[in-house]
Amino acid sequence: MRRVGRFLVLFALLCVSAAPLRHVAAADVHDGRALRLGIAPFSSVPVLLRMHEPLRDALAQALAREVTVFSAANHERFRSNALSGNYDIVIAPAHFLPVLIDNGYVPLVRYRNPFELLLVTRKSSGIREVEDLRGRIIGLPDYLSFFYFVGKQWLDTLGWRAGRDYTLSEQPSHTSALLAVHSGQIDAALTSLPPWLLLKSNVRSRLVPINTGIPPLPSMTTLVRKDLGAKAVDRIRTALNAFSRSSQGKRFFETTGYGGYVTFEAADVENARRYKGVMRRSSRPDMR
Repeated sequence: MRRVGRFLVLFALLCVSAAPLRHVAAADVHDGRALRLGIAPFSSVPVLLRMHEPLRDALAQALAREVTVFSAANHERFRSNALSGNYDIVIAPAHFLPVLIDNGYVPLVRYRNPFELLLVTRKSSGIREVEDLRGRIIGLPDYLSFFYFVGKQWLDTLGWRAGRDYTLSEQPSHTSALLAVHSGQIDAALTSLPPWLLLKSNVRSRLVPINTGIPPLPSMTTLVRKDLGAKAVDRIRTALNAFSRSSQGKRFFETTGYGGYVTFEAADVENARRYKGVMRRSSRPDMR
């Protein structure tokens, strides 16, 4: 990984490895501790903070309880924190669902819109189609992220091998990968629609997404620890659905491209279990 990649990883570790991202302000806080909302580190710390403020505030208001938002330096640490019970509510990718459900988390809602895999490059790069990537530097988020697995699998279907047909550069997050493309550190990044939509307009104007042709992918799911009790779980479910109907919630879902909430059904559990082996099959090929 290049020097800038190491700097970004260090920055993320300093920001989020031990401390909450930000505390919610005034709410009718219960005598008990604050609810801990853990968000998978699919984007940079500032972006995660900014985009989830409306959700955090809505939950605190509806539940009359303080809500504290956490993330982690990478997906491996996020998973470890979740399995250790450090989060009460989690927003997690599809391949984490089996292990979270098996360890006491109840899935409540998932985002309505599926993820689309986008290949993003600079407009000035000369890359116009997939074949133009041969011999280039391609960025993926960290190796336990869902998009690392999907992106690597897509590259494998092309018959390409890292270190021979392209150079794979692991990035701390989707946002980091997109900024690395913008700065010329790497040639292209595989990412999803929400991080693309959340880029500042002056950055996005210099980039161009190329559709990979991969079918839509499962989006993020919000889960709650079962041991909070049935009453608390139901209240959180109600608060989430109320947020999706509010003006703040509608703006949130429009800005992120998530499209709203859909109730998590039994069939979604079975679909999620298809990804149970993803983390075991994830590996680190030759990288920068």
